[in-house]
Amino acid sequence: MMIEGHDILCFAPGPWDDIWRNRHQIMSRLARANRILYIEPWPQLRPMLRRLRSGELSLRDMRGPCLNQVKQNLYVYQPPLWAPRAARFPLDVLTEAIYMAFLRRVLRALQFQRPILWLFLPDMEVFIGRFDEKLVIYHIVDEYAGYSGISAGWRPVMERMEQQLARRADLVFVTSPTLLERKRGLNARTFLIPNAVDYQAFAAVLNDPNATPVDMVDIPKPIAGYIGAINEKIDMALLARVARTYTDWSLVLVGPVAIKDEGSRQALHVLQALPNVHFLGRKAVEEVPRYIAACDVCLLPYRINEWTKNIDSLKLYEYLACAKPVVATDVPAAQRFSHVVMVAANELEFISGIKLAWEENSPALQAERQRIAAQNTWEQRVKELSSAIESQLKGRPLQEK
Repeated sequence: MMIEGHDILCFAPGPWDDIWRNRHQIMSRLARANRILYIEPWPQLRPMLRRLRSGELSLRDMRGPCLNQVKQNLYVYQPPLWAPRAARFPLDVLTEAIYMAFLRRVLRALQFQRPILWLFLPDMEVFIGRFDEKLVIYHIVDEYAGYSGISAGWRPVMERMEQQLARRADLVFVTSPTLLERKRGLNARTFLIPNAVDYQAFAAVLNDPNATPVDMVDIPKPIAGYIGAINEKIDMALLARVARTYTDWSLVLVGPVAIKDEGSRQALHVLQALPNVHFLGRKAVEEVPRYIAACDVCLLPYRINEWTKNIDSLKLYEYLACAKPVVATDVPAAQRFSHVVMVAANELEFISGIKLAWEENSPALQAERQRIAAQNTWEQRVKELSSAIESQLKGRPLQEK
């Protein structure tokens, strides 16, 4: 059963109007029986000043605060952008006071009482103890210190912040077995809650003869596709070699491009210049199943690093729900499904595996992929989360997973 009748403050790591991740799926379902305030990120002062100096932001953009209702029981709050989070005294005290004053005003207007705090990032310990909360959840979806762009000096700072937050939390949720092994020592109440899929939405497109998106109708088949965020975890050079090898195939990438690392940007430019490569941009969440269904083979072209060794790939469940053959680099998320996913030990295996996976795409394999996806739905995950939350609220011990 799902928890009911609670007020939940979700301090999110990204905006609501973003490609959907597990927080969107979970909060949308919890909102059926609880009230949710999804709080968009509190911008940091230094990055915001850099964006202002570069012209990426203007003073006209410095708006807020803003509150919108996006679904029944689900509200999205954007903090005032003109009061970004400062790191040093006295600005840190001033900006925190402004932030908290506006947020408390919103909570009074919504009549939120004794909420559950749902925190997603290591630096969110600052919110604990501010809202007369009944429960604190720290939800770890990545090895944050392994992100691209994190400096060697900042990495231990993040790790210390995470240790402090995890020890103060009532519950810690992690999304992958590797994260469970790494984090369970921080808090005895740490539980594995993997990612999942909206199975019905993805499986339904397979029976729709008009499912092919307009911008894929004229793309020559066969199609190898990647659908998801296009960032530093993607091996752009590997994809370029795929496109050069399979000149009679089309390589389609669907999702927002967010790459800052110079080396990755150069590899991206090389990939974009190839004639059989198609970047289709970000799509609405309800459109994503149609793009996966239009692919002949789906790709998980991750670099092998601390970031990707600890993820539980949401898109992998979506690929399986559409019964698609999948070729992946050798990351643990793919290894867990190696009986239905072609896991490549090296670049040569990845490239050759694409054609092999396409040729070996039997009805039996398709059925097994969908069977696995049907056992990993967001409804099931919300029940697992709810069980841990209810047990903690009622003081019952719950065996960790």
